[in-house]
Amino acid sequence: MASLLPVDHFLIMAVYALLVSIFFAFVWRNERRERLLLFAKIFGALIVGGLAVAWLMYPFPA
Repeated sequence: MASLLPVDHFLIMAVYALLVSIFFAFVWRNERRERLLLFAKIFGALIVGGLAVAWLMYPFPA
């Protein structure tokens, strides 16, 4: 069971962004085109935002 869980942090972030984007696209929009556009915006914002925060935190040791 433990081997099925992803250990790559970027992959975990991408799966989280995917699930959150799908959820909010279906909750907040009714039309297919609007859902796809909102999905792309939220997914892109989560991925780019996560990478930006990681880049800003890089110089500081854990």
